[in-house]
Amino acid sequence: MSAHLLILYPVPKDIKKFDRAYREEHLPYAGPKLVGATGVSTKRVVGPAFAPPPYHLMSDVTFPSLDTLKACATSEGGKQALAHAASISSGGAPMVIALADEA
Repeated sequence: MSAHLLILYPVPKDIKKFDRAYREEHLPYAGPKLVGATGVSTKRVVGPAFAPPPYHLMSDVTFPSLDTLKACATSEGGKQALAHAASISSGGAPMVIALADEA
C-alpha cells in the first residue's frame, strides 16, 4: 500500500517569487533529503470554482509504504526538507497531510 505526503502551500504574498523559490531552491534542496520517496508531483490549486482557493500549490510526495513515509518524515533530512518548505511559504505555514492508499 503506497502512501503520500501532501504539502499544501497557502497563496503566497508574491506568487512569482514563491514559484521561483519552489522550483529553483526547494525542489533541488528537498528532493535528495526525502529518502525512500519514489516520486514528487506538483499541482497548482485552481478551485473551488465558486471562490478563490486557499492554497497555491500542492506537492505530492509518494512513498512505497506508510512506514517508509514515517521514517522519512521523522529523519533529520525529512525534518530539514519540511522546514525549508515552511521557510519559502510566504503566505503562511504549509499544511502537511499524510495519506495512505486504500488496500
